[in-house]
Formats: sequence, C-alpha cells, structure tokens
Amino acid sequence: MTVIVGPNPFESLAALPDVHIPLTLTVLSPISHGAGTSGNTQLLRTREVVGPDGSRASVPYVSGNSLRHTLRAAFAWHLVRTLEVEDGSLSKRAVDLLWSGGALTTTGNQADLDMIRRVHQLVPGLGLFGYSAKSDITAGTLWVDDVELVCAENAHRLPPRLADHPHASMPNGAFRSEVFGTRHDVLGTPVDRFIKTAGELVGGMESVQMIHDMQVIKPGATLYTGLHLFVPTFGHLAAFATAVTEAMPTVDGRPVLNLGGKRATGYGQCAVELDASWKIPDQYRDVAGLVAAYETHLRTHRAEILTLLEEITG
Repeated sequence: MTVIVGPNPFESLAALPDVHIPLTLTVLSPISHGAGTSGNTQLLRTREVVGPDGSRASVPYVSGNSLRHTLRAAFAWHLVRTLEVEDGSLSKRAVDLLWSGGALTTTGNQADLDMIRRVHQLVPGLGLFGYSAKSDITAGTLWVDDVELVCAENAHRLPPRLADHPHASMPNGAFRSEVFGTRHDVLGTPVDRFIKTAGELVGGMESVQMIHDMQVIKPGATLYTGLHLFVPTFGHLAAFATAVTEAMPTVDGRPVLNLGGKRATGYGQCAVELDASWKIPDQYRDVAGLVAAYETHLRTHRAEILTLLEEITG
C-alpha cells in the first residue's frame, strides 16, 4: 500500500510521468448510444471511416466524452459520500461544478492563480477533469479516447494488441442489431381497480402503450479505448485511481463498466480488461493505496474543501 512519508504529496504540484492505460472491453449487454431518431427507432451513433483502399463505411462507436462523464460522475459521487455532504447543503453552482464541470459566472481575463493552485491541492479531481469557475476555464489532465469497435472496417487502425483479434475480419454489421421495447399501459391489469372513474375504462379510450426500438451494439462485441493522464500531480493520480475504481467495480472477479444510454434498464454493461503495463513509477502502481491516501486527504481537509467549492462558484 502507498504510504505517505514526509511532506504531504497532495500539496505538491510537481508533474509525474504521463500515464497511458489501454482498455479492451467485451460487451455483456446491448449498448445504446443515441444519435437521434428515425420514426420510432433510436439510431446508433456512427462515424464514417475511410479504408486504405478508399472505401467508406459508417461504424458505431461510443464517444470518449460519454466515458469521461461516467468517470467524472463517479468522482463526484465518491467526493460527496466521503465528505458526508448533507442533502441541501451545496449550491446549484457547486453541484454543476462537480458533476458537469461548472460554468463561467463572471467576466474578465485575469486568472486567479492562487485559487487554481488550491483547487489542484485540495480537490485534485477537479484538476483531473477540468472545470469552469468565475472567469476561468481550467483544462483537465485526463484525456479519454473514443470507444471504438473491433471490426473489419477499423482493422487498419486497430492497436497492435488487437490486430489479430478474430473480430478484425468481421464487418461492423455483424455486431449491430435492433431491440424492441414498450411502455406498458395499465389498462387490463390488476391495477385497474385503483382508477378513480370507471368511465375511463370504457368508451373507446386509447391505449397509452408506446412501442419503440433501438439500434444497439450486440453483446459479445469487442471495443477498445484508452485513458491518458498528461503531466499529472500525485493528487490527480490518486483521484484518477479512485474514479476508475468507483466507475469500474469488480463483479465476479473482473472490472465492469456501463457505457451509453438506458443503463437503468440493463443496457451497456461491459467487462473491462486493463493493460497491465501502466507507464508510471512503481511506487504509484498500488491502486488501493492511492485510493486510501485520497480518501484520507478528503476527510482531513473536509471543511476547507467545502468552503473552497462555494468560494470558486460564488
């Protein structure tokens, strides 16, 4: 486990070596990532890919921004839970700051460098993901690649580790499907007895049942992406380890991540394989130790952190 000895590493803004973590995902349940509708069909988000021979194809993918938001939300929920933030105790701007990166609230072009430094030291997760506050837009140190499909149309741009994957010779259409869904009407069910007016059940009343279908990426498909930290501090690395742990809990011995939409109804579950060769110093490869150090830091500086969140959004 990582043990903090000597000066508090969270106070240091010294840059550590970059971190690059390739991820390979196996789809366990259909992935829905919307791109508008056509009639009652929700379309799957695609991008045009040009092959080496000039051929073109529309290939489904999940945006890196969607994955990045999943990690940011994991960071935010972990923060409020660890700090034991009470319901109704944060301003709307502070909530926006944590879950969506905030917004500019004042004019001017003079950066408050002291406040920016305190944010990186006290709430390194904000520095990790980037944020907007007052008149400043602060870029994050975390970059997230789009989540791409392993298929024939992407074969020429696959990372080396997946170049010989069996799916690399299969067309992307083999991994696409449509699923059917309905919103059920209560008419004709046992709950009819709770309806106030009996006349509402007769007289040709129209059903409110809604039928829809969605284009999805099939279970069994293989996806790939990458997480990158550029010139991170110790605090950024600890916050990153915590966000990844929160967003990818271990289920049946393997990390699981949910991608895309309709997650509340069972869509988007993926098994995650993290590349073992993290490009960071050995003393920082203990993920559990980094998480423990980060949580200790948050609890120790609880009052300062809550005050700072209100200060930078005031």
